[in-house]
Amino acid sequence: MFNVNFNFLEGLHQPAPRYTSYPTALEWESSDAHPAYLAFERLREDDRPLSLYFHIPFCQSMCLYCGCSVVINRREDIVEEYIATLIKEMELVHTLLGGKRKTSRIHFGGGTPSRLSRALFEKLFFHIHRLFDLSEVEEIAIEFDPRSLRNDSEKAEFIQSLGFNRVSLGVQDTQAAVQEAVRRRQSHEESLHAYEKFRALGFESINIDLIYGLPKQTKATFTQTIADILQMRPDRLALFSFASVPWIKPHQKAMKESDMPSMEEKFAIYSYARHKLTKSGYQAIGLDHFSLPEDPLSIAFKNKTLIRNFQGYSLPPEEDLIGLGMTSTSFIRGVYLQNAKTLESYHNHILAGSPATIKSKILSEDDRIRKWVIHKLMCTFVVSKEEFSDLFGYRFDEYFCESQERIDSMATTGLIQNSSSFLTVTPLGELFVRVIATAFDAYFLKTVSSSPRFSRSI
Repeated sequence: MFNVNFNFLEGLHQPAPRYTSYPTALEWESSDAHPAYLAFERLREDDRPLSLYFHIPFCQSMCLYCGCSVVINRREDIVEEYIATLIKEMELVHTLLGGKRKTSRIHFGGGTPSRLSRALFEKLFFHIHRLFDLSEVEEIAIEFDPRSLRNDSEKAEFIQSLGFNRVSLGVQDTQAAVQEAVRRRQSHEESLHAYEKFRALGFESINIDLIYGLPKQTKATFTQTIADILQMRPDRLALFSFASVPWIKPHQKAMKESDMPSMEEKFAIYSYARHKLTKSGYQAIGLDHFSLPEDPLSIAFKNKTLIRNFQGYSLPPEEDLIGLGMTSTSFIRGVYLQNAKTLESYHNHILAGSPATIKSKILSEDDRIRKWVIHKLMCTFVVSKEEFSDLFGYRFDEYFCESQERIDSMATTGLIQNSSSFLTVTPLGELFVRVIATAFDAYFLKTVSSSPRFSRSI
């Protein structure tokens, strides 16, 4: 564990992106469908497999910490209409691809995708098989709310029958006081039951999501949460920092400020959890993931082939990712795309026969270079200056000369080591890699804003 003083933490407690994309979504431009047509035209140049992401935005209630794109809804007819539109979007993508395209990975996120009815799941998968080639699919994953088993005790068996082989369980915290404070009432026994069910079914990979920095959390309470999770021993864990963005998600204001852990307490929670997990046999992966040594994620991290995308850390190769559904994001051949952010707008775009794109970013050469560097830092904690030069034809130190002052400062404070051959993140710097990465973010360096843009690093 790291013992650092208040002034040191305060200096690093800065707003910083999570860099699941570069440039970040704040830098994407309002757009019509033209960039989407360009991206799909590039995609037709070869037949490499792609990945699909399906966004199911519906939740029955709002968790106060939530930063996702969700729609609070209990009406089945609204969900049915959404799935019908989602199928039409798949048909449009099928046409733009010129036929059935091999698909290696599929991910369902939300919202609460596990709350879809069996009938709607079956309908959706019928059309997925009709429109995409799943003959070589490696992974079909879903974000699963353990509370989904309340109304359908055999939902796990059902989704396995559809082909799902990886599941991510939303737990966040096992302590009742914390759950009450964030309005997510889910007992540890309920989470444990879901975990044991998926384990007994033989799912290839089980992940558990946790969040630190929530109201009523302390190092002592989170010590018990970590103990509860280690009792399960999932293949992977995600330990996310609570992203406080009330200017984007006003419902977060309902959490009492007096209940929130201080900056020092939040850092102590994370530092303890990271220490305990690694001492218990987990490999720390990048910023906020952990996996058992034999897990493919650990192997990719050790081989320095890990990639970062909208789902966080992922396995190589870096494939074209097509996002389907309201607010979904895609990355196709150097083009970022984002779908419409409301149900009405999404429906209207798709029913008009057009991609639902409302924002896009076509990467420039400089964007591609900086994306490579930032994702190397986020995924491997080291940048080879020789590899950089071989790939892009520039000398690293010359290309980033405007960042030299910040690089020197971070080296002085012990966050990085900078030599003629490598820029390496230190063990202490790994905890603040988001801040380190901002030194190479051209948009972050140039933007001066009086209003907040990103959550803070601690």
